[in-house]
Amino acid sequence: MTRSNSSTRLATLLAILLLSACTSGPSATSGPSTATNSSAATSTTSTTADIVGADLILTGKVVTMTEAGEVEALAIDEGHVVAAGDIDTVMGHAGPSTPVIDLGDNVAYPGFVDAHSHWIGDREHYGVGAPEEAIALALSHGWTSISEHWVDQQRLDELVALDRDGSLAVRVDAYLALNLPAPTGEHLGDWYLEYGDGLSPSDRLRVQGVKVTIDNGWGSQVWWEAGDLLDAFTTAQDAGWQVASHTVSTESHEMVLDAFEAALDGEPNLLRHRIEHAVQVTDEQLLRIADLGLVVVGHTEGLSTDALGDPEYLEYLGENLSWLNRYRGFVDAGVKFASATDTPWMYPDLQVTPLVGRPQDLIAGAIDGRGSDGTVAPPSVAAQTLTFDQALRSVTIDAAYAIQADDLRGHLAPGTYGDVTILSSDMAGAMPDAIRDLRVMATIVGGRILFCNEQTLCG
Repeated sequence: MTRSNSSTRLATLLAILLLSACTSGPSATSGPSTATNSSAATSTTSTTADIVGADLILTGKVVTMTEAGEVEALAIDEGHVVAAGDIDTVMGHAGPSTPVIDLGDNVAYPGFVDAHSHWIGDREHYGVGAPEEAIALALSHGWTSISEHWVDQQRLDELVALDRDGSLAVRVDAYLALNLPAPTGEHLGDWYLEYGDGLSPSDRLRVQGVKVTIDNGWGSQVWWEAGDLLDAFTTAQDAGWQVASHTVSTESHEMVLDAFEAALDGEPNLLRHRIEHAVQVTDEQLLRIADLGLVVVGHTEGLSTDALGDPEYLEYLGENLSWLNRYRGFVDAGVKFASATDTPWMYPDLQVTPLVGRPQDLIAGAIDGRGSDGTVAPPSVAAQTLTFDQALRSVTIDAAYAIQADDLRGHLAPGTYGDVTILSSDMAGAMPDAIRDLRVMATIVGGRILFCNEQTLCG
C-alpha cells in the first residue's frame, strides 16, 4: 500500500540465509528425521536392484487440502506427487535409496502460495541486494510460490535470466505493469501483447497476468479515466490475459466494476480477473464482485488493523469502517479470497523479519484480526475475521485459484507439484498466538528441500 524508502538491511538476514542453505539450525527432539529406505535396500534382489523409486517420501501428518483431508504419507517423484495416502501404500513407491523423512511432531502442508507480493522486484526497499537473497528469504518464510505484482520489462528480463540460469528456486507468477505506481501513475501501454497469450518458459516462471494500478495506497489519487480503463480491460480479456486491479477507494471500485462488467459482457470470469487490496467496498459493490465472479486478494497480516490506526488514512476513506477490509463478507458471499503478504509494504518500517510475512502470520491474523504491529483488532476488524479453515484456504488452494494454478498448486494429490511446507506443529485447533509461534521447518519445491531449519532434514 503506502510506500516508503526505508532500506536498512535486516540484522537477521544472514542467519536466515545460512539456514536456507541447511548448514545450521536448531535440532528438535521431536523433529523429523531422514533416512534412506534401508528395508527396501536389503530386500532388493538382482532383478529389482535397478528400481530407483520416488525422489522423496514424507511420513507423518500430511495435510492435503483435498477430500482426503490428512494422510499418513506422501511420495514425490520427478517434481510431482505420485502418492498420498496410508503409509503402506505410499512406501510401495520407495526405492533402495529413496530419502524417507519422518515428520515426527511436525506437520506437512501444501506449499504455501503468496498471491501478491514484491519479494524480488522491491527487494531494495527492505535492504536486500541480490535477487537470489530475496528468493532465499521467501523460501525461509515458507513460501513455495510467490506472485511478483509489478513487473516492467527490466524486471521481466531479470526473472527470465534467473529462470534460465536455474536460480529461480521459488515458483514465480509475474504480473506485467500497465502503469507506474505512485507518485505518477504514468501509463505504459499494452507492451505485454508482444508475448502473445503469455509466457511460461518453465514450471518456475509463468507470465499470464497484467497489473493495473487504479489508485494509490490511500485512495486519494486515481490514475485512470473510465474509458481508458475499459479499453485496457477489454484488450486484456480478448488477448487471454488475467487482470489484477490495485483498487482501494469506493470510487475506484465503482469504475473497476463497471469496466470488468463491460469487458466480460455477460460471460463467466474464466480468466479469474482479480481485485487487489479491495480496501473500501460498499454493500452493493461486494454483491457485484460476487456476481461477476471476481477474485479478491487482501492482506490479513498488517493491513487489517495498522492502517485503521492512522487518522490521516481514514480521512481519505471516510468514517464508515464497516466498508473496510471485508474479508468475512467476501467469503460469506462466495467470493474466492486469497490472503497475501504484499511484501514488504505491509510491515512496520518495511522490515522483513523472521516473525512477519510467513503463512502462519497471515492465518493467525485472519483469525484474530491483529496486524503485524500487534495492535488489538477494533470491533470493525473483529467482525471480518475468518475461521481457521477459511484462513488456511486463503494461502493454499484459494491462493492457487487466484493465480490460475489450482490444478497443480495449493493442494497435494497425485499429479500436483511436489511443493510442501513443513511447520513445527499442527495449526488446527491452535490459538492464533500459538500459530504465530510455529517455525517453518522446511520448504520443499518440486521434491527438493530448498530451505531447512532442522539438521536431520538436510541429509
